[in-house]
Amino acid sequence: MEAFMSNSRKSLEEFRSKFLKVHNFHSNFSQYYHIDTPFSVVLEVYRSDLENKYFKIANFSPNDFSEILIDDESLLSSMAKRPLHQHDFFEFMFVQQGEVIFKIENTERIYPAGTGCIVNCNLRHLEKMSSDFRIFFLNLSKNYVKQLLDSISGLYFDIENNTSLHTLFHFLYKNASTEENTKKEYLDFFPVYNNSDSYKVIYNLEEKITKTLLAPVAGDSFFINGFIFQLFDHLSNSELYHTTTVDIDYNNDFLIFTKLTHLLEDSNQQLSRHELSKLLNYSGDYLNRISKKYSGMTLFEYSMTFIIRKAEYYLLKTDYSISHIISILGFTNRTHFYHIFYSKHHMTPKEYRLKYWDNSYQNN
Repeated sequence: MEAFMSNSRKSLEEFRSKFLKVHNFHSNFSQYYHIDTPFSVVLEVYRSDLENKYFKIANFSPNDFSEILIDDESLLSSMAKRPLHQHDFFEFMFVQQGEVIFKIENTERIYPAGTGCIVNCNLRHLEKMSSDFRIFFLNLSKNYVKQLLDSISGLYFDIENNTSLHTLFHFLYKNASTEENTKKEYLDFFPVYNNSDSYKVIYNLEEKITKTLLAPVAGDSFFINGFIFQLFDHLSNSELYHTTTVDIDYNNDFLIFTKLTHLLEDSNQQLSRHELSKLLNYSGDYLNRISKKYSGMTLFEYSMTFIIRKAEYYLLKTDYSISHIISILGFTNRTHFYHIFYSKHHMTPKEYRLKYWDNSYQNN
């Protein structure tokens, strides 16, 4: 076990060479990273809110542990200007604390805690040092991914064999199997609304992987495979996480619109512009423009389509009172709700229930 603590550029280059082969190091356009191990874990912590800022990197692999603390102002400034990079392995990125601006080619994406992505080998990218964060990276060589996915056919339990249908496993298989693949794409994932417990599961699995790499015992190679498998299986669960495969030509605004739509679908209550802005890390005005662009409606109008849809469900599928339904949906002004509902159906909620009441509910 070896640790580097230094504020010099020379030590940073020496540290990187411990677990990565960096090609085109002096390029201002793109660097290329290579790993010799099947997989590795990298933890990055950036603190800019302290009197003495610092950036800390720790690398864990089956062969080595290394870390470096960078607190020199000039070196931190230099790191903030470092170029994009790509590599010959898959990079799984998960934000454990804070938020990170992740630059992917010419697009910048904001990832708050509990979200992340997997980039394939063809994308240039970079995590920007713009705000405090703690990031977990899991680097997987193509050969390791192939071996892990090939082992699915030899699993013992039915629940394990369903993984081939999952978006995340399909993304990895597709990108690892094609040697001539030149497609630039990544898999974006973020939790279903109010999915705080699932975040803890991901964090605990990451802790298990890291601790196992620090102090391995006989048989831990199998445990590591299992932890990684569980991590990806958990993220592939559509009841816990939303995943979107993003082609580099894919419009970034549409990805934001997709996330906006998922949030509105997930929430049982109306979400204000301020709440949506906070959840998605974009201004309300920007979200409003995106909503108009892809739905033809303002942000408020678009969000109300989901609220009315939920109101219709409660009116026809439950015996909740209308007052209770209004409360569930988060309205404090009964007249406001009636106005919105009437604008769509040209009848009151009571009239709607009497006309379309689902008799099948009464018979259950």
